[in-house]
Amino acid sequence: MKRYRMLPIALAAAAVCMMCESAFAMDAPGSGGADWYYSQKSHCWYYYDKNENVHKGWLNYEGEWYWFNSEGRMTDGGYQGIDDRRYYFFVNGHMAWNQYVGLKYFNGDGQEDRDHDIRVIGKQNPTSEDRDLITDYLYEIPRSWIACFVKDGWELMFYKKKSYFAAPATDMGIYYVRHSVDTHYKKVKFTDADAVLQGFGEYVGYRAGCYQSGDERMKKLWNDFPALRNILEIPDYYADNPQFYFGKIFAGYVSGESRDEMIHNTPETCEVLEEILHLQDDEETRLRLQAQREAARKERREYEALAAEAEGYGPGYKRPKEEVEDSQP
Repeated sequence: MKRYRMLPIALAAAAVCMMCESAFAMDAPGSGGADWYYSQKSHCWYYYDKNENVHKGWLNYEGEWYWFNSEGRMTDGGYQGIDDRRYYFFVNGHMAWNQYVGLKYFNGDGQEDRDHDIRVIGKQNPTSEDRDLITDYLYEIPRSWIACFVKDGWELMFYKKKSYFAAPATDMGIYYVRHSVDTHYKKVKFTDADAVLQGFGEYVGYRAGCYQSGDERMKKLWNDFPALRNILEIPDYYADNPQFYFGKIFAGYVSGESRDEMIHNTPETCEVLEEILHLQDDEETRLRLQAQREAARKERREYEALAAEAEGYGPGYKRPKEEVEDSQP
């Protein structure tokens, strides 16, 4: 999983090592390009405009906002005061907007909005690790869905002192459910940071209308249930529960933990989920992300073709004779 905020100690140390080895400098912001330059001396990113002048101030690049100081250095982590306002930046340079950082919510202008912060229930405070994980998980959700969640009047509630909401006996033993979605009072509740993504996913499925009788998208998702049940480890107790099933699919795919396996084994499910993930995007964002996905698919196909050629067989290549003979019964 990506970790874009101010990194925990172990990850921060790893990032420093990466910079020392120049590997970190290989990953330019966004899709990169010749206009980006990484200085090994200052360990900072710079951006050059069409006149080859170093950029200073705000930059909107591929839908993300970046800030460059008076020397042209990109801000890459933590709070930054700009024109008497306070903004938060992830380590990849993205300004936080329509996003959660720890328990705080940053609105569309990049400002803290306490009315929509994550509410902690009980006297036990979340740990720094809890806050890091919440940031990392929710970072993966399209901002358009976060904005929709807030606009609809929904709230995230962290029951830190509570262990779980349900614990049914299943074929996998006692299965502890650490999230709960209340569509009447518009609450997504969770007892563990690891459960926030599944809870939010159930909200997305509800808001997108996937749980309505006869929904064609949900039918397609159910077609892949036999394969996804094993990939996502869905217990028999929830085998006919559309909310739980959708939340599991959402969490596994969005977090990246099961994405590659899902793409390989259940491509139709991934296509349906991509459609739902970007339902709330504006047209410009939708087209840009669609182009990026197409480029990624093309790159993956080219890689698979090269791998097949290196092995000596695959689409357009014949398997070695001895392997064909060995495969015969």
